[in-house]
Amino acid sequence: MTVDQTFITVLLAAMLIAFAMERWRVETVALAGLTVAYLGGLVPATAVFTGFASPAVVTVIEILLIVTVLARSSVIEEVVQIVAARISSERALIALLCSVGALVSVFMNNIGALALLFPVSLSFAQKLNMAPGRVLMPLSFATLLGGMCSLTGTPANLVVNEWMVTETGRGLAYFQLGEVGGLLVLAGIAWLVLATPRIFARLGAAADSASGVAAAPADLLQFVAQRTITARSRLPGMSLAQAEEAGNFTTHGVLRGGRHLFARRDAIVLQEGDDILIEGTEADLAALEANARLAGIRAGDEQEVMKAVVMPESLLVGSRVEDVEPLSGGQVRVDGLASRRGRIEGRFTDLQFSMGDVVALVGPGDAVRMLAREAGLLLLSSRQQTEPVAPRGLAAGLFVLGVAVTALGLAPVEIAFGAVVVALVATGLLDLRRALAEINWRVIILLGCMIPLGLAVEQTGAARVLADTIAEGLPAQAPMLVIAAVLAMGIVLTPFIDNVSTAVVLSPIAAELAVRTGTPIEPLLIAVAIGASIDFLTPFGHHNNAMVMGAGNYRFGDFSRLGAPLTVICFVVALVALRAFY
Repeated sequence: MTVDQTFITVLLAAMLIAFAMERWRVETVALAGLTVAYLGGLVPATAVFTGFASPAVVTVIEILLIVTVLARSSVIEEVVQIVAARISSERALIALLCSVGALVSVFMNNIGALALLFPVSLSFAQKLNMAPGRVLMPLSFATLLGGMCSLTGTPANLVVNEWMVTETGRGLAYFQLGEVGGLLVLAGIAWLVLATPRIFARLGAAADSASGVAAAPADLLQFVAQRTITARSRLPGMSLAQAEEAGNFTTHGVLRGGRHLFARRDAIVLQEGDDILIEGTEADLAALEANARLAGIRAGDEQEVMKAVVMPESLLVGSRVEDVEPLSGGQVRVDGLASRRGRIEGRFTDLQFSMGDVVALVGPGDAVRMLAREAGLLLLSSRQQTEPVAPRGLAAGLFVLGVAVTALGLAPVEIAFGAVVVALVATGLLDLRRALAEINWRVIILLGCMIPLGLAVEQTGAARVLADTIAEGLPAQAPMLVIAAVLAMGIVLTPFIDNVSTAVVLSPIAAELAVRTGTPIEPLLIAVAIGASIDFLTPFGHHNNAMVMGAGNYRFGDFSRLGAPLTVICFVVALVALRAFY
């Protein structure tokens, strides 16, 4: 390898490790990597910002703008509610939610599709007395499957399409990925419907229609909260161990006079005025507060308690519980936090929010809804009453027209969707200033920074060297093995880094492999796109998986239990489909 080839390879490897560690924001890592590449002479000054002008980035921005309008038209939720109202079995509900989730994510981005159906799925899980975990992970996986079916299903597809244009002069047709992705959706949903009830039996079976027995309380969300022992409480004089035994809760700490008590549980005798950091289900905490007469945040006549999920782009990620009240102008406070963190230390107000946490907010309804909108939280309740509903026919019609223009090859996707955005603004359906403020800019920054780095991999010749190394380990004249190797590399990388970075790194390598082995480039690049989206093994590989982890009360290993067989199924079906179509 030359110096430049070694430099770009080491730089990308370091960035991938940083992405996997999750200690820094992905856009920060991407910006730092691009800066280092420029300072090292790998990316010339004229190419530093070319990624932000690429059709892929422009298209992603347009899709995010369009989605803000479509999300305000309640047609999808209403259709799901009408159909789901007639469903009485768990598998039927999973099949419905997964099918709709996959269909919506064909056109929307994965996160938007999941956010749209998140509250609906919780509502109907509650109707059937099912634990949320029995529907949320299948729904998350289904949205990832649906994103493999179209050019705009996920940003990784657009990255692959740019390489297709660069190498062949023509891009992928809008639904071309659906030849392979459609089969993956069918096989994947079949597995999810059949396997989920059995694999997640520990989360509580659906209620029996005759007995009406609900899911086990232990399977509900465990909230961490801080409560104060009052003069009327029955806890003073009891040891901490006795208090835990008497109530159905876990204690993470006791504060007296603002200081933590460090002693054995049976040696700590509770007193009036002590603050206890406790964990339990919402019902258990309410019962404890009532029976033991503990003081907490109470919702009055003008206040409501609402639960919300911390979204990937939320301002609260990395912030502390104490930051919520000043952020809301003193109107909203945090009553409880459901998180999958291993240890709870310090004061309740010092706890930091992570993506996917479920937070219980108390305050005036309008103030809570405004905080959710401005801070990037997804309310787990019915559609906000203050949110204007967009006219269904016109907004949906303009979007369908844009898809049709692209699918028929009449205009590139960025031109067609750009026209849709202009039409939405002209008709007053899109408030551009508000929509731009709500866009998930971390995805845009990540994509804009990674594209020049991907070009540097090709221009320095590093892609050729890596392709030669891979090709030497494969039999000659075995195109399916080459395709399988590329698909496998995508599947291995994407659980640890985002799918955009996976596509950026593997696309130039796949293009060089096509030259080196004589394998057609089209199936190789499609294998990159598919492999980058097969992300079912960990909760941190894709934001959708992280979003459902807290609300679904999942353990880390639950993802591989349901996702590992699904990954194998997708790998086999994808290879069969690529062989059949290409």
